[in-house]
Amino acid sequence: MVSFKQTVIASAILALAQGQGVLLKAQGNRGSPASLGLQVDPNDDGDANFISDTEITSNVVNECGRTLAGGNIDIGENTENALADNQVTQSQAGGTVKVIMRQVNETGAGPYTCDMDLAGNVNGATGQTKLDVQESDPDNNGNIKLTVAMPKDMACIGASTGDVCTVRCRNAQSFGGCFAVQQTDTTPSDNTPANIATAQTLEGIQAQVQQNKADLPAAVDGIASASLKEQGTSVVDSIQAADASTDGLDEDAIADGTGNDNNNGNNGNNNNNGNNNGNNGNGNNNNGNNNANTGNNNNGNGNGNGNGNGRNRGGRNRGNNKRSMRNRRSAGSLLRGGR
Repeated sequence: MVSFKQTVIASAILALAQGQGVLLKAQGNRGSPASLGLQVDPNDDGDANFISDTEITSNVVNECGRTLAGGNIDIGENTENALADNQVTQSQAGGTVKVIMRQVNETGAGPYTCDMDLAGNVNGATGQTKLDVQESDPDNNGNIKLTVAMPKDMACIGASTGDVCTVRCRNAQSFGGCFAVQQTDTTPSDNTPANIATAQTLEGIQAQVQQNKADLPAAVDGIASASLKEQGTSVVDSIQAADASTDGLDEDAIADGTGNDNNNGNNGNNNNNGNNNGNNGNGNNNNGNNNANTGNNNNGNGNGNGNGNGRNRGGRNRGNNKRSMRNRRSAGSLLRGGR
């Protein structure tokens, strides 16, 4: 049975999930096919790719993060599907790839940074090769064009073809996307299950096993309360509800600050609108006139009471906004498998 809470969450996702940037396509060499963003549906205004270091390091998702509609991105599977569908663009060492990002609103604004996993799906939170990016202003359709330079010493060795890299682009709000690029000026690696390198050390594997065990009860609860289609998102909702430190949207995404902020820690009358009335998001620069607080909000009520229901951090004021942003999560799978 669908609960009232699930209905509210679904409504919140529909209402709030449109504040992002979406990778529409990436074009390398002339005549080669265009790559699409891995897993994201560019025709779904409610979908986007969220790539949070918080979620990557806490065992929730892989290096390409998750899509709001589909959950954790299985990089290997999505890359092989793209190869089969002739949707992997081509380039060479020192070449360029033109990427189009659709900016839905300010949460999808640039600047964007891009990096590359030379083995396709081996790196985790670290180890990617940083790429040089030139960025245009949004056009009338809200599209931002990125010119991404391939490394001069690029040597792609990923996927079943042995010559594919994964490029990851994202902005400061952790929205962006991943796409595959196939290198044309290299001798493909002969990839077999026996010789494919992994990012994990024995210590890392053991640590992940322990984290998987800790996450399992929440994952089981999430699966039990969801339909088959919703299991991926429900599992992460359950994990992140049990451990808020794994919630990348809470840590990284910026709410617009209007609506239901309710900084009740300041006696309910701070009228925040996301900025704490001249507080500049610091909770200690109120000039002595923060409504009823009359000069005593310096780190006392600004950061003290603000922490209770708003946290007033950087003007984000995540009281009820935290709850709303959590409702936007359409997260990925529990175990960072499917790499």
